[in-house]
Amino acid sequence: MDKNKFSKKQRARAGKKRAVAAILAVAVALVFLFSCLYPAFRSAQASAVSEAKAARDSAKAELENIKSAKADLVKEYVNFDTELTAVEDQVISLSADIESTKEKIAQKAAELEEAVANTDAYRDEFKQRARIMYENGSTSYLEVLFGASSFSDFIERMEIVGSIASYDREVLDDFAKNQAIIKSSKAEQEELLLRQENNQASLAYRQEQIELLLEKQQALIDKLSADEATAQKAYSAAEKKYEEEERKAQEEIRRIKSTYAGNYTGGKFAWPAPSGTRITSPFGYRTHPISGQKGSLHRGIDIATAYGTDIIAGEAGQVIVAKYNRSYGRYVVIDHGNGYTTLYAHNSQLLVSAGQTVSRGQVIAKAGSTGNSTGPHCHFEVSYNGNLQNPLNYLK
Repeated sequence: MDKNKFSKKQRARAGKKRAVAAILAVAVALVFLFSCLYPAFRSAQASAVSEAKAARDSAKAELENIKSAKADLVKEYVNFDTELTAVEDQVISLSADIESTKEKIAQKAAELEEAVANTDAYRDEFKQRARIMYENGSTSYLEVLFGASSFSDFIERMEIVGSIASYDREVLDDFAKNQAIIKSSKAEQEELLLRQENNQASLAYRQEQIELLLEKQQALIDKLSADEATAQKAYSAAEKKYEEEERKAQEEIRRIKSTYAGNYTGGKFAWPAPSGTRITSPFGYRTHPISGQKGSLHRGIDIATAYGTDIIAGEAGQVIVAKYNRSYGRYVVIDHGNGYTTLYAHNSQLLVSAGQTVSRGQVIAKAGSTGNSTGPHCHFEVSYNGNLQNPLNYLK
């Protein structure tokens, strides 16, 4: 009876050992299977994410090229439009000048016509007076001679007669000179009018050319606007595809390897910015340096550091985020296990990718000022079970 009992106990122990061995074998098999499949999954998932990212980047580059080309065309259009306005102003001003010149020419023509008439009339009068003097010269001479009280008086009278004749000639000469001046001035005005009309024709031609250029520019701008809308849709779709692939990759990574194998227990993290020691903004509520909003929660601490210097992992862990957003810029989040995560933001360059395992002190990024930032620094956050912590309580 005792032997049977002993035999039963041995069988029970042996059964337990076999069960434990089976469980261990299954566990080892699962670990082995995971170690074999996880790299393959990582590779396939990374490839999908990489392809989606490449497609997104290509769509973004195409969109930026179209925007840049459109901006150049708009700039040229504005320049042409400005030039057209200047040309139109010149045409208006020149048209006014031409009308003024025509009025001056008409005035000079009238003055010349009047001068010619006056000169002819005075010349006829002078001829008549000269003929009368000539025809009655002897009588006039005897009158002067017998009318004079002395010989000197006679000479004086003759000089007066000569002065009158000389004055008549000077007046006639002045008329002729004035007529020549009027004629010359009229010729100058006519030459000026010709130049103005030629300039007006040149300006009108330039105006037509600019208007044609503006029409072509507008047609190109309209086409690029349509291309931009198409490219924007393509980029938005590619961006959405990339985000979806990245989300699926992260979800699958968390599903297959839901927790990091490390066992961080809340000890001290390594200082994330070895080249910087000055804290420019502590953890807690503050006035936002960019928006100016008061009572804004600063989720971590800011450590001043030079652009391009090393940013290191505060502790061993697995990278769960390595990407860009508007607020953090280029940033990294590391899961250290047991609910602890750290975040490193505003980097100029990321040196790790999501899903990658890193060691304590490993360089994960280069310092920068991307996102909402006023200068190069490292923004460092610590979270425990999703709740923000004061990083200074976790740093050496």
